[in-house]
Amino acid sequence: MGVLGIDCGKSGALAYYDGDRIKFWPMPLKDGEVDIHELNKLTFMIPLECIIIEEQTSFSSDGRFGAFTMGINYGRLLAWAQQRCSQLCRVRPQVWQKDHGIALKHEKGTSNTDRKKATKQAALERLKQLNPDVADQTTGPRGGNRDGLVDAILIAMWGHHELRTSFWPTRNGIGCWPDTDLPKSPKGSKGAKRSKRSGGKR
Repeated sequence: MGVLGIDCGKSGALAYYDGDRIKFWPMPLKDGEVDIHELNKLTFMIPLECIIIEEQTSFSSDGRFGAFTMGINYGRLLAWAQQRCSQLCRVRPQVWQKDHGIALKHEKGTSNTDRKKATKQAALERLKQLNPDVADQTTGPRGGNRDGLVDAILIAMWGHHELRTSFWPTRNGIGCWPDTDLPKSPKGSKGAKRSKRSGGKR
């Protein structure tokens, strides 16, 4: 059993990691949208323990149409993942990047383009440390960094590690390992009190 990591970006990709093997594919697209039929074909014979999807946010540079298309693809992937595997986790890029040591602190005044390039390069260097043979396969025909593949592989590795060393990966404190209850606020704590101004009501 292994983990499927998904990078949903413009150059998105899928990666499977079970602790030994790493498989990865560019995101299958048809007319600019995620091809669900091809996704099923690619993952049909793969025993999935869980699927980790990187959360998506739009940027001002994306434009209306680009943000709309991204939202459609992200929604299609979430719906597909929920049907394909019983365990699904959404992770913010800052979370898995920080655990891999690639959450860079950029100087003030650095442009978003330069920040993205630096982060992509740091992700590639991290993959080279973990598995140089696989890292060599993620470069394009002209030697460029195919960051979607790199990110998907690192996300799968992150999820595989998290499932075996800690609680279920959380998003803003929501969700936990399926067999573990979330900690509850003790009685008498501030979280359990009601506002006096509102008469004890919320």
